[in-house]
Amino acid sequence: MTTIRSTLLPLWSSRSTRSFAFAALWLATFALALFVVFRVPIASGFDLGFGERGDALIEMTILEHWRNVWAGVSLWDRGFYFHPYGDTLGYNDGYFLYGLSYSVWRMLADPFHADTLNILTFKAIGFVGAYALVRRGLGWGRGAGLFVAAGFTIASNISLQAVHAQLQSVALLPVAMLLAIACVRAEIGGRRRRAREMAVALAALMAAWLMTSYYMAWFTIFSACLFVLCWAILSDHARPSAMLGLVRRHAGTIAWGLGSFAVLILPFLAVYLPKLRETGGEGYYEMLGYLVTPVIDMVNVGPDNYLWGWLFRPLLALVHQLLPDDPALPGRVLRGEHEVGFPPVFCILLVIAAWRILRRYPVGEGGIPSVTWRAFTLAMVVAWALTLQFWVASPWNLVFFLVPGAKGLRVVSRYQLWLTLPFLLIMVFAWRARMAALLRTRPWWGVAIVALLMAENLSAETAAQLSRREQRAALDAIPPPPSGCASFYVVASRVGERTYINAELNALYPHNVDAMFLAEQWRVPTINGFSTFNPPDWNFADPLRGDYDARVARYLARHGLRQVCRLDMRQRQPWSRI
Repeated sequence: MTTIRSTLLPLWSSRSTRSFAFAALWLATFALALFVVFRVPIASGFDLGFGERGDALIEMTILEHWRNVWAGVSLWDRGFYFHPYGDTLGYNDGYFLYGLSYSVWRMLADPFHADTLNILTFKAIGFVGAYALVRRGLGWGRGAGLFVAAGFTIASNISLQAVHAQLQSVALLPVAMLLAIACVRAEIGGRRRRAREMAVALAALMAAWLMTSYYMAWFTIFSACLFVLCWAILSDHARPSAMLGLVRRHAGTIAWGLGSFAVLILPFLAVYLPKLRETGGEGYYEMLGYLVTPVIDMVNVGPDNYLWGWLFRPLLALVHQLLPDDPALPGRVLRGEHEVGFPPVFCILLVIAAWRILRRYPVGEGGIPSVTWRAFTLAMVVAWALTLQFWVASPWNLVFFLVPGAKGLRVVSRYQLWLTLPFLLIMVFAWRARMAALLRTRPWWGVAIVALLMAENLSAETAAQLSRREQRAALDAIPPPPSGCASFYVVASRVGERTYINAELNALYPHNVDAMFLAEQWRVPTINGFSTFNPPDWNFADPLRGDYDARVARYLARHGLRQVCRLDMRQRQPWSRI
């Protein structure tokens, strides 16, 4: 007994020590990754939140809508804005899953802090999900899992685009991939019940994701279809007879998955299909301005990136020098929605990795059949290539006109945000054996490479631009509408506010955005609002123009609205009855 104890105790102690050490490393990496993302809100004393004066308040309006739904004072598909139109949720992303998280945080915090905590929640989901995908789904080990989770969490493009909060729902991608892998493995292993449970869970996630953030969910479905197509071609299942045989063998699980999705997607279709018919979706020429410029946009991490900003500052100056009469042009072609690129070193390693996988990897490398990884890599490379723009020509033109739902996308460059996790997986698959060897023989070189790959994501630019203190001071100063107001509209909600971006956008956003946010707070409908799409007879821009009240009067008469109140904070008595 003494001999056994003396043999096992050091072994147990060693394993326990290693497990504890890795747990500490995992928590430290998790905390550091989140700190990198939230360093600006933390440094501001949690005053600054993600987004800006326009889009962030629109997002919080919809999140407040879901809070009102759970409180039983609002219909699920209709907010208190764009009154008296129904299905107003369909004019923008639905934020459904965000609404669940946000409403929980609202029990502890105000709208601005709850919004920041909601982003924190999804960032945490993304980190944990990416780690679980690599560690359990792919079986690559803990080090690879931490690298992918950290890289996915602090990715330059995803962080810079946090100004559009709905795009952070890309954090759900590793969860969807985990469910898909679990479903396929259970089906192949003959555990049909488990496979069908996973198929239904995946269908539920995708339906809820579509109702949350259309872009990221649509990219997921489209990419999955690309992968299946590439796999069918590379595995010789593209022949009709082979494909039919495959479907027959797995018909039960396929039916459960697709059937569940067809039922669960009905609320999404009920809200968005009528609005698609009403608005016609995004315009072709508007979409053209948001494709990916070869080379530049593929690595565009912005001029404020700590390591690579020097590459883009001269480009901005050059564009301005060539077209000095349009000072806003450099920002339109190189900044904003175009700052979605991958850091240069990562990009180089990715291209080499993709080439190695597609050309030279033997069967069974990495524990997964080569055809699967080749199909996955090919599908992701094709997806990336589809977004490229060559003046007015682009492969995406075929997608825009032929693929269902593509006309709901304007900013196609956001696809690169979605591709971040797949590209991390491709790179790690191709390089992890060499990295493991390097860490054994020259550990400091390995640590330096990992540090470089992480550091090139860091930028002085921040998406945290919304001051809670300023917004609360301005909005809290607005008195609620007097009793008897069935609805209201806004002429001026703030006095002396600086111009929002430019004169054109200033005429559209401030009064409309404040109106819709306050309407959800007060639970009193407003005819105002601003969104991706607006109602067909919406005509509430330029509130300080002389004909604004006349335009409102025509709208009220057309819709038979009575007991409407008018808000103008420039007046001694801000509220008046119409």
